Amino acid sequence: MSQLLNDTLSAWLLIESLSPGEVNFTAEDILSAEHFKNGTKQAQLQSFDEYFEIWNDERFIVSEEKSETGELIFKFYRHCFRYNEINLKIQDIFENHSDIHNPNGTHCYGYTFNTDKHGKVIVDSIHIPMIMSALKEIEKNKSANIEEKFNDSVEKFVQKVKEILADEPINEFKLKKMDKAYDEYFSVLNSKKDGLFGHYVAIEYVKDSDLPQPEFNSFFISDIEKARKSPNQTLIDYIEGVEESQRIEVDENKEMFDKFLHPSRLPDGRWPSQTEFRLSLMQQLAVNQITSGNERISSVNGPPGTGKTTLLKDIFAHLVVERGKELAKLNNPKDAFVKTKIHETDDKYVYLLKESIAKYKMVVASSNNGAVENISKDLPKIKEIIRNPEKCKFPKYEQNYANLAHELKDFAEIAEDLIGESAWGLFSGVFGKSTNINQVLSHMLKQDANDIGFAKLLQNENNRMSYNELMSEWQSHQRAFLEELRHVEMLKEESIRAYDVYKNCESFSKIEQVINSEKTSIEEQVYHLDNETLRDNKEIEDLDNRINYIVKQIETLNELIKSIKESNKGFINKLKAMFNSEEDESYKDHNKEKQQLLTQQLELEKCKKNKHEDLVSKLKEKEKLIKQLTKVQLQLDELNSQLQELEAYRIESKITIPEKDFWSDNNYDERQVTNLWTSDELQYRRAMLFLRAMILHKLLLIANNTTIYYAINDFKDRRKLIDANPDKVHNAWNVMHLIFPVVSTTFASFKSMYGGIPKDFIDYLFIDEAGQAIPQAAVGALYRSKKVVAVGDPIQIEPVVTLESHLIDNIRKNYHVPEYLVSKEASVQSVADNANQYGFWKSDATDSNQKTWIGIPLWVHRRCLKPMFTIANQIAYNNKMVLPSNITKVGKTGWYDVKGNAVQKQFVKEHGEKVVGLLADDWIEAIKEGKNEPSSFVISPFSAVQQQIKRMLKQQLPTRIDIERTKINQWVDKSIGTVHTFQGKEAQKVYFVIGTDNTQDGAVNWSCEKPNLLNVAVTRAKKEFYVIGDMQRIQMKPFYETIFKERNVE
Repeated sequence: MSQLLNDTLSAWLLIESLSPGEVNFTAEDILSAEHFKNGTKQAQLQSFDEYFEIWNDERFIVSEEKSETGELIFKFYRHCFRYNEINLKIQDIFENHSDIHNPNGTHCYGYTFNTDKHGKVIVDSIHIPMIMSALKEIEKNKSANIEEKFNDSVEKFVQKVKEILADEPINEFKLKKMDKAYDEYFSVLNSKKDGLFGHYVAIEYVKDSDLPQPEFNSFFISDIEKARKSPNQTLIDYIEGVEESQRIEVDENKEMFDKFLHPSRLPDGRWPSQTEFRLSLMQQLAVNQITSGNERISSVNGPPGTGKTTLLKDIFAHLVVERGKELAKLNNPKDAFVKTKIHETDDKYVYLLKESIAKYKMVVASSNNGAVENISKDLPKIKEIIRNPEKCKFPKYEQNYANLAHELKDFAEIAEDLIGESAWGLFSGVFGKSTNINQVLSHMLKQDANDIGFAKLLQNENNRMSYNELMSEWQSHQRAFLEELRHVEMLKEESIRAYDVYKNCESFSKIEQVINSEKTSIEEQVYHLDNETLRDNKEIEDLDNRINYIVKQIETLNELIKSIKESNKGFINKLKAMFNSEEDESYKDHNKEKQQLLTQQLELEKCKKNKHEDLVSKLKEKEKLIKQLTKVQLQLDELNSQLQELEAYRIESKITIPEKDFWSDNNYDERQVTNLWTSDELQYRRAMLFLRAMILHKLLLIANNTTIYYAINDFKDRRKLIDANPDKVHNAWNVMHLIFPVVSTTFASFKSMYGGIPKDFIDYLFIDEAGQAIPQAAVGALYRSKKVVAVGDPIQIEPVVTLESHLIDNIRKNYHVPEYLVSKEASVQSVADNANQYGFWKSDATDSNQKTWIGIPLWVHRRCLKPMFTIANQIAYNNKMVLPSNITKVGKTGWYDVKGNAVQKQFVKEHGEKVVGLLADDWIEAIKEGKNEPSSFVISPFSAVQQQIKRMLKQQLPTRIDIERTKINQWVDKSIGTVHTFQGKEAQKVYFVIGTDNTQDGAVNWSCEKPNLLNVAVTRAKKEFYVIGDMQRIQMKPFYETIFKERNVE
């Protein structure tokens, strides 16, 4: 194991050990009347400031019927307090007096223990969160060895408790002595001023087969310990990440587009959304990379409304189709299970699902319970597949989807019972905590005559058909699946041919560029030669003129010389010449000059000859270039002809092929919304293949109904079986994943849900809202998974980190772990991004020189109208997001300038009054339009503001509109909250209430120190977004400034 891996897991282990203990019950949790002898339902959480023997109280005596299968236990919570008390204590210790704007009100405890129905303390159930020891120790010594001191204190405290109890039932005196002993070793906090009692008791009914698990300092500790001893490769990759030199930026990377968008990488199946609604460029790239690559860690970064869940649905469909291919190989559906003995000495045979079929297990996990529940509940909804054909572009396709989905209608009834809405089929299940799993099991196994469960449904369907009928139907749907697959493969081959044609076209275009460049070069050479020959001809002409001039001069000199000679003829003239030296000198000078001119003439003649030869050479070169130019032009004409043919093919083809300027810089928006290398028919066939795979799944389950029944029962008894018969439990899980191709859970429930399950058991782990989860929350899930896909957005809500930053920094430094793994900002998303080879260097919103590596980015936003889209794009995404061109409507953004004094923390009464008036109008309008309720949210950065607005609305709205108070209260509870509660949700209209007055600028500055809060708030609004607050004071603050500038409603 690497040092980094060990150090990181050790640091995470300590951080989790310092998490407070949370009271897992609320006043709303009720145990039904059937549990109690007196037949009266009871609240599970009871205040216990006044001691009484609760186990002997007639209100809490278990009924005779329930006592046969389980018992009541009493869970004591001592020294209870609100979580914020920890933050205040740590601030005191580290002398940090900064404001806590949203105090954490989580209900926590100092220590806890269970008693049985006789009041006897179960000593092994005693639990003290390590933070209670740490607070006491670091107050004395900030560098204290927290873990060592804690272990010592717990050992001494438990020993004292044993002495106090003396193996007898607890009483008031003993309980007080236990509290006193606790106070000696651990910190005592209280929140009585916040209306919290100091002590509570929770009443739990526990089945004999389902004894309560011991408390841990967090949900994640035991999994981190297990992973530290024997990590799997997935977890190693997650922590160690990818070297910076190995990272490949995919955004606007043509080479990566060619690689990952090649039609051969397109999954054979897709989710049956409307055929015309295709994935965007980057969505498809992400899907193809994830489904065709071998990377253990993949990550996708999607701003709000960019289709992260849409992308996941296509991957789910792909994996169902891949398993469908395995099913299509079976001659008999019963061949999916292998008859075997788990141990050679066993008497009975068991039937285990083949690994080739079991290897497609999918889990969706998140720290956000709402997110995972929404996915699992949304996927089976009828509107996901069955729509009104007349409202779609391809009515025939839609009708065929509905026809195939009709084959799944019997299973759909089970899904409808689970989600409480109309469904198309049984696809995903909300698992996680035991109450969710028990609810699923009840629908699997119930035997009511009028309300049968899944196992009974399978039996009935099996009994309805003879063996021959079942085999005939199996073979018929196998053939239909394989025929559909053949259509998909043929259409993909056509797409591959189109791709090849386009690449030829692209290569022709490149050749054309080269030849054009060559043509230009030749033309430049010819032009240059023409200029030179003109110049040469001119020079030759000049030389001729000069030569002629010299010839004439020589002729003149010859005449002079001749005349001198003539004058010297005869005796007397010769005698004169002898005495006349001037004539003699003149003769010599003329001869000399003549010789000079003759020399010049020779030189000029020679020069002219050379120049003429040069000219002839250039004319020959020009002639050669003209021939080359003619040849090049012929090549260009031929290429243009081919390019025109290819363009005609592109226009006529039903496949989306890039146009010539597709990759140009000014085509960015259009490029991002385009899905290349597919056709409407290919979209349709891929969706049909998914539905045909689901029908094969259905028939497989019916054919093996008895085996499925026993597997479901093994799943029900998994905790009893896991130690003695782990193979049975593994098979039971495989079968549950066959019934529900997708199951969901929170990270907090992962360990208990998959208790005893080995590493690498889960084939595909999908982490939703990964930006909200602390990095160590995913350790148990990663440890049990082979391949992981994290989707989220670090520019939305950050993880809720409970420890104070000083403490986290000290832990990080002590273990020598980098900040990307241990810090208040680190999340599952950011760590997964760091482990992803493919991604994007994103500039910081406030400093463009600061860049962060993120996973594959999605840019096409389909939720909000402008100006909301524009605001989010500017403040958080460097204007990289794209709004499809077909979204032309413009929404509304305004700012209600409301001032006032804060009366309850950041709450301003005038803001609340404004909200009440606006929402009253929204309700009246909604009722007029025949709607059940308005689609409006009220969001605030501050919990105090949303709490007071809720109170005002519940008091005043019923007096303004004629609606039942209960209905209004329910609407208020789900429609008003802090920013954190609304990530992943949307409404037509959002009111963002800033709160604060002019003495609370620090609180406002906190709300805009990063773009995250405002980004989430703005992008909840599909059509209208309004700020309520002091405009003059806030309008120029970071990010608020953009909202102010973009508002279009006064």
